[in-house]
Amino acid sequence: MIALLSQTIQTLLAHRLRSFLAILAIVWGIISVLVLVALGEGFYQTNTKSFALLMSDTQIVFPGQTTKEWKGRPVRRLILPSEVEARQMLHHPAIENISVIYGKWDASVTDNQGRSLPGNVTGIDDQFIELRNVKLNKGSRQINRSDLVNHNRVALVGWQLAEIGSLHIGSSLNINGIPFNVIGITKKNEGGISLNDDASQAMIPSTTFTDLWKSKPNMLLISPVEGVSGLLLRKSILSFFANQQHFDPNDKDAMYMPDFGQEAEFFKKLLRGIQLFLGASGAMTLAVGSLGVANIMFLSVTERTREIGVRLAIGATPNNILGQFLIEGGILVVCGTVIGVMFSYGIVMLLNMIGMPEWLGEPMITLDAIKISLGVTAVFALLAAYFPARRASNLLPVIALSARA
Repeated sequence: MIALLSQTIQTLLAHRLRSFLAILAIVWGIISVLVLVALGEGFYQTNTKSFALLMSDTQIVFPGQTTKEWKGRPVRRLILPSEVEARQMLHHPAIENISVIYGKWDASVTDNQGRSLPGNVTGIDDQFIELRNVKLNKGSRQINRSDLVNHNRVALVGWQLAEIGSLHIGSSLNINGIPFNVIGITKKNEGGISLNDDASQAMIPSTTFTDLWKSKPNMLLISPVEGVSGLLLRKSILSFFANQQHFDPNDKDAMYMPDFGQEAEFFKKLLRGIQLFLGASGAMTLAVGSLGVANIMFLSVTERTREIGVRLAIGATPNNILGQFLIEGGILVVCGTVIGVMFSYGIVMLLNMIGMPEWLGEPMITLDAIKISLGVTAVFALLAAYFPARRASNLLPVIALSARA
């Protein structure tokens, strides 16, 4: 075996140009697969973050209006649970966490010079950032329990509001003429699509909000305990508030709870489909590269016909010939694969250093991508090496020796 391997390497070195072209074809194919899949993975990761709220287990709940009579109570009753009533859901065995949100759309928001800013005011608690999956810029801090207890006049502002008002962490803005210190700014989302509408909002502690406006929550964020499905969670929420607020448990309009499950699954499949398409495009390039290897090996068989005839005449078996050509093809493919993977990592690192558009994300080569590319390469390599090798092993010594040198 060692002698056969040594002889194979000597043969490849004797035909350097042909070996180089075969390796180059494999290198180009591997780079195509890994780099395209890396771009697809970066795109997938970035855009799934944009849909993070949609894909999470957190349920959005909007107080609504009844559409059915219930035990003598008329239809079209507004269902507006108070914060105390809403937080009683924490005692429910299916509920892990809850965030109560207030909103004021006609509040006066101005900068220090009195210029009006196009922002809404939202009252939030210390669970909002986590459940809403809001990302904050470096140096920001969340609204915490101390802010709620002390009714602090602090605000988190959306990135759009911060840009319009030239606000930064440590600056202040006025809400209904009262100054609030900016403690954080939400991170700008350039991932293409976002379901969060916090970009133009000024978010203040909910206790401070209720000091300014006597209102009830206009939205709830509720997360389930592990193992509770979205359907069971929505049934539990509706049943709880139906019992508390006295409305028909089947009246889904009384508490509106959008179900994003199907949409989330669709978007995940769409993003994976894009990644699969990119990978398939790279695989086609790899297939073309493997075809080049096959052509080069067929040419090698043709050029070395007399050599094969001599070896068969002095006692080499067809399996020996088959083995040598398979090893030659395998060495070419292994060399091309190793070099291709190295170049792919280098290209991806270079792309990340240069900086890609934020909607495209950061390309990344995953272990699964390497496994897939190696699997595809192995299949194509076997096909590329086998048929030329079989042709060489099936030659008759007399015919091979009579071939032109």
